[in-house]
Amino acid sequence: MLSTDALTLLQSSIRTVWTLEILLLLRRDAGRAWNAEELIRESRSSTVIVQEALTNLQQSGLAADEPDGRVRYQPASPAFESWVGEIASAYAAQPTAIVKALRSVSSDKIQNFADAFRFRRDE
Repeated sequence: MLSTDALTLLQSSIRTVWTLEILLLLRRDAGRAWNAEELIRESRSSTVIVQEALTNLQQSGLAADEPDGRVRYQPASPAFESWVGEIASAYAAQPTAIVKALRSVSSDKIQNFADAFRFRRDE
């Protein structure tokens, strides 16, 4: 479904469905710079969700600030653009599989946390 690099980007940099949705919204109109209010309205989400998503996307090299405070889709490299394209295609074709890939990271973290507190019987 996804290349290893695209899956790694999805799970390590995008991490949530809301962030993915906002990334794809930015990418659909890549020439446009958006302010937070426009993204909140268009994505039908909250200020907190949009701000967290934008911070995450900027730190990941997928979006960039404009001097006027707006944000635009701007992948840091052609490879990032290629991987985001893979993710967008896969999400359009099999959204459930992409959501499961995102959730598997959260589930793994929760399980690892829980496992840290398990008593081992073999010790």
